[in-house]
Amino acid sequence: MWSARWSAVLLLSAFPLLASLPARATDVGFDDLPSLSDVAAASLPGVSVSTALVASESDVESLTTIPATGTFATSGVNGLLNTYAPSITFTFAVPVTSFSIDILSIESDGVTLPVLLQGFDGANPVESATSDPALIGDSGYHEQRLSIAGLFTSVSLSVESSATTTFWLDSAAFTPVPEPGTLALAGAGLALLSGLARGRGRRA
Repeated sequence: MWSARWSAVLLLSAFPLLASLPARATDVGFDDLPSLSDVAAASLPGVSVSTALVASESDVESLTTIPATGTFATSGVNGLLNTYAPSITFTFAVPVTSFSIDILSIESDGVTLPVLLQGFDGANPVESATSDPALIGDSGYHEQRLSIAGLFTSVSLSVESSATTTFWLDSAAFTPVPEPGTLALAGAGLALLSGLARGRGRRA
């Protein structure tokens, strides 16, 4: 006999599957953008980025005299430099529940500055992570992947000073909150499962 207990078990086991389907991370690289352009003018999936210089590794070398070719970018050859403004802000089309990005800190006056990643809900800071300058990558500079989780409408990256051309960003990833239509579809799926379970119970 198909009991209410088994109906509940079925619903509870199906819900995580339905709820997890839309929670897919969006990956954003910058290799399709022209080097020496402003990322603020680019059309990126699910996010807009404040003014920042898109630069290839070879252009980084010509701008800063730092040997970057083959070592700065974690995907392809392009990344973002905070050349136009001290901080770089990512503003999302819908709220997100996680954000991660590769950072590289460029020495300023011989000092390697930590990079601060801050998540905001509107104007309110929600979560943050600060890089550890002791972590040195293949480039010979401080490299780290920074991650935060919470509920954010935007995130910003900055250093303590207001100096520009002090950090490089590449390979951002974020997880959007499911849109209402997707949640409604998941709810309809649960309702259908519940109806099937009740039907089987009555037939038994």
